[in-house]
Amino acid sequence: MSFLGLGKKKTLGITRDIFDQIIEHAKDSYPDECCGIMIGTDMKSKKVLYVHRAENTNTERSKDRYIISPTEIFLMDKEARGQGLDIVGFYHSHPDHPNEPSQTDREWGQPKYSYVIVSVKGGETAEARCWTFDDENSPFKEEKLEILG
Repeated sequence: MSFLGLGKKKTLGITRDIFDQIIEHAKDSYPDECCGIMIGTDMKSKKVLYVHRAENTNTERSKDRYIISPTEIFLMDKEARGQGLDIVGFYHSHPDHPNEPSQTDREWGQPKYSYVIVSVKGGETAEARCWTFDDENSPFKEEKLEILG
């Protein structure tokens, strides 16, 4: 069963500075998975305005699984809404594994959000790709990462 879909790519806009923050977080957390929340707008297109480094609360499998506390998500959602913004997605790293969603990523993911996955190799090099899906029965589709300014 494939959990990757084909079709027209959607776009997630992100500034170089914010993109670099995500990459650095992934490298800093190696060999564990990092995770974070992306805050921004989702009007005509998604745009990340800032990120929040979340705590990976998975103490048993932090090298290949992440968990963000529901309380942390709730507080970031409240902060974002107070600024007229939304949670547009989440990011996490795959230490020494490809930047493609795992079966666990698909099972735990929620529709419409953007998921940036950073592959970190040896704690040194990191490459990111973005994924999304439309409804509970849809596979992940790659979402174009557009680096702005």
